[in-house]
Amino acid sequence: MSASTLRNKIGVILLDKPMSLKEIAEELETTEKKAYNLLKNMFQNDRVASFKDIDGQRKYRITEEETEAALKRKAKADKKAAKA
Repeated sequence: MSASTLRNKIGVILLDKPMSLKEIAEELETTEKKAYNLLKNMFQNDRVASFKDIDGQRKYRITEEETEAALKRKAKADKKAAKA
């Protein structure tokens, strides 16, 4: 999968809830290093924001602008899956 596709997938999976780096890597079935590099790029382009959870763990969530785009991508994927 291309990096762009993986970044788009991160946007969709973060629609549900904020996630840690480890959770994102597991969801993508990739290494934490690869997930970190993807998140770093998304952070630089204002697609994700990070924060520390109550337990002190860093979590990532998508920005408002990315939420709109991710919702469109999710709807498109759901429509495609329904046709299959």
